[in-house]
Amino acid sequence: MKRAYIKNIAYYVPERILDNKYFESILDTNNEWIITRTGIETRHMARADETIFEMGFNAVKNLEKKGVDLNKVDAILVPTVTKDYIFPSMAGQLQNALGLKHCFALDLSAACSGYIYSLNTAVALIESGQCKNVLIVSSEKLTKDINWKDRGTAILFGDAATASLITTRDDGRGILGMHMQSEPDMSIVLNGGSVCPIREDVDAPEFKIYMAGSETFKRAVTEFSNSIDKVLESTGKQLSDVSFFVPHQANLRIMQAVAKRIGLPMEKVSVVLNKFGNCSSASIGLALTDALENNKIKDNDLVLLTGFGGGFTWGSTLMIW
Repeated sequence: MKRAYIKNIAYYVPERILDNKYFESILDTNNEWIITRTGIETRHMARADETIFEMGFNAVKNLEKKGVDLNKVDAILVPTVTKDYIFPSMAGQLQNALGLKHCFALDLSAACSGYIYSLNTAVALIESGQCKNVLIVSSEKLTKDINWKDRGTAILFGDAATASLITTRDDGRGILGMHMQSEPDMSIVLNGGSVCPIREDVDAPEFKIYMAGSETFKRAVTEFSNSIDKVLESTGKQLSDVSFFVPHQANLRIMQAVAKRIGLPMEKVSVVLNKFGNCSSASIGLALTDALENNKIKDNDLVLLTGFGGGFTWGSTLMIW
């Protein structure tokens, strides 16, 4: 039986690193408070002239360095909430830059669940026979949308991009099950559309990321757990079967609460939040790449990916690696 699977994955992060001491110099906060509340120690920040497209392109080039051949890509999916232009799509920009003429390209928007939504869309495209190879590029420049006067959100976000090639294999390994769900909510907002268009005063708070932290925390823990239950139920698997858990990297306390709720020890959880912060749709790819590069995931391991994002959006993917 052929199954879709992640053939390879790579990432790119900007050179500049912001540690917590930087925020001590501009906000009423300190290193201990930030680590205790979030688990974040450093995050990467793109140059002012470094575009989201450029970061995504660099991630794709790093994927190619791992021996991935992109010439047979049928589709390019880009989940991002920080795109350079309303149109053309960033996926289309990448298609043009990579010279992949015989495919289609589109952007998706599911905030921090973007990687899960794109991965599950890629699986549907492949298993329906419409595509054989799908490239997913998650690229986010969240620091451009930070309200640097809000200590509740300014400390959270970093910039990064990941690139994944999804194709098929017939040895029983690959993606077993998927779950996606959403519910309209305005607890996390980034304006800039037709209702609240960007003005010249781009530093105005209404054009920056807004988050109702406590409400988001509670909802994230609940829906993380619900999504995990649903994807396990749909595949006939148990939590005890799961070898490794790769969650969205939003807050260490959320990950710890979810791990406790579903009965998984933290050594089975990929955590890179301390190095990268919350990178929205790029977070799961960063955490997965880190786990693979550090040999935390072995062949035939049952791996669970779960995301939760603004909107609200959430979902999971279960796979045999």
